[in-house]
Amino acid sequence: MSSTDEREFDVDRSRRRKRLAVLVGGAVVLVGAGIALAAYLSTGTGTGEATAATAASSTITPGTSGSGLYPGGSSSYTVEINNPNPYPVRVTEISAGSSATNGSCAAGSVTSDAVPSPPPDVIEPGESGTYTLTSRMIADPDNGCQGRALTLALNATLASAAED
Repeated sequence: MSSTDEREFDVDRSRRRKRLAVLVGGAVVLVGAGIALAAYLSTGTGTGEATAATAASSTITPGTSGSGLYPGGSSSYTVEINNPNPYPVRVTEISAGSSATNGSCAAGSVTSDAVPSPPPDVIEPGESGTYTLTSRMIADPDNGCQGRALTLALNATLASAAED
């Protein structure tokens, strides 16, 4: 084979390689476009499932007891309300309270007003909030109420303070 023939053979082989590369590249693009088109046009149906947690009940515990009550007098006291839930909450209401019988001190000798809109503080998960209430002693309590610690039953309503 002459050198001219060899050069023509090399040029021809180079052209074939380029054509092959262009054909392979084009095929890859077409296959990719076909997959993309198929994915774009595909649809699916089915269901998913999520389970909602159950809210845990908060507890109310005494904080400060305030100054000594006397017949017809009032005093401020605090309570702590905890949040055992995994999400933040707000206290939306604290019920009125009434004392239980304690020795000869009759039930209802001390009361507290309901708090329909406590301060809008958020209680974070696992934390507690402190709220101030006012207690009142009736005008004519039994003498047996003197010096006694009187427990008032309270209820609190809490609402989720979670944000979207």
